Amino acid sequence: MSGIKLSDHRYFWRQDLRQLRYLIFSPRRTVEGLYSGHHRSRQRGQSVEFTDYREYTPGDEVGDIDWKVYGRSDRLFIRLFEHQPDMTVQLLVDASASMAFAGCNARSDHRVEPDHIEQLRKLDQALLLAASIAFLTVKQQDKVGFGIAQEGLDHHVQAAGSYTHLHQVLSEMDRVEPIGRASLAESITQLARRSSGRSLMIVFSDLLEAREPVLAALDQFTHRGGEVIVFHVLHSEELCLPRLGQARFLDSENHQQLRVNIEEIRIAYEGRMHGFIEGWATSLRHRSIDYNVVSTGMPYHRALDRYLFNRAAAHRGGRSR
Repeated sequence: MSGIKLSDHRYFWRQDLRQLRYLIFSPRRTVEGLYSGHHRSRQRGQSVEFTDYREYTPGDEVGDIDWKVYGRSDRLFIRLFEHQPDMTVQLLVDASASMAFAGCNARSDHRVEPDHIEQLRKLDQALLLAASIAFLTVKQQDKVGFGIAQEGLDHHVQAAGSYTHLHQVLSEMDRVEPIGRASLAESITQLARRSSGRSLMIVFSDLLEAREPVLAALDQFTHRGGEVIVFHVLHSEELCLPRLGQARFLDSENHQQLRVNIEEIRIAYEGRMHGFIEGWATSLRHRSIDYNVVSTGMPYHRALDRYLFNRAAAHRGGRSR
């Protein structure tokens, strides 16, 4: 990693690096060691997956004892693991024109900096999340690939697992600008063709496309044995309309305009937005696909931390927060 400064990149922030170092990202809802003292198994790497418990017997490693189970049951159990093939993560970021939305008061001198998070576009939030997951994947000695959904799959970087490769992925992220349509279903299909069957595909999008073609493309990927996670990235002002009087709505992809009174449409809009989110949530979760709404109003590292906690809790049968 000599000579490579990851923090020089637009979507990898130095002040968040220490926090990211302690997060663990894992496939198939298996997160070992997360939020339990960050202790590690004697078997290193993401190729180890928790399978079961058995009672402690003299001679077992003390470090393998699950002390939380002991606290609940007053009995000593150790964790059992099995080796799994290395994980390959394919990141797909929607870079359509609609992802450029940064709020009604967005400044013309757009900046992606920690001190200007109120100006973040949906694309910025998506890329900050994607960059963090790319870092976590490489840190765990797994492979990560990256592609842009922009009129189909664009700027695809094949999966690899070195820090030099991570630098290449982050460099591609630096150059992304939102334009045109995503053609998300086509992008997913094209990326699936370049992925192995056991890959984990993570999609970051505002999902402003027809639902059925996207679901069909995801079905094809999961039927081959892949796993999918979807981060539904929306601006805070899309989730809750700002307090304005008259406003002009502009479709960023077809440039149609509509002038309305915000308060007159607020209740109807919120109902439609709720239905939009619930429609995606129901369809994706019915397919056992992780679905997560992420607002630009929440710092990306907090959204990622919350997601990883909930993923771990779901695996262990615990509670989400």
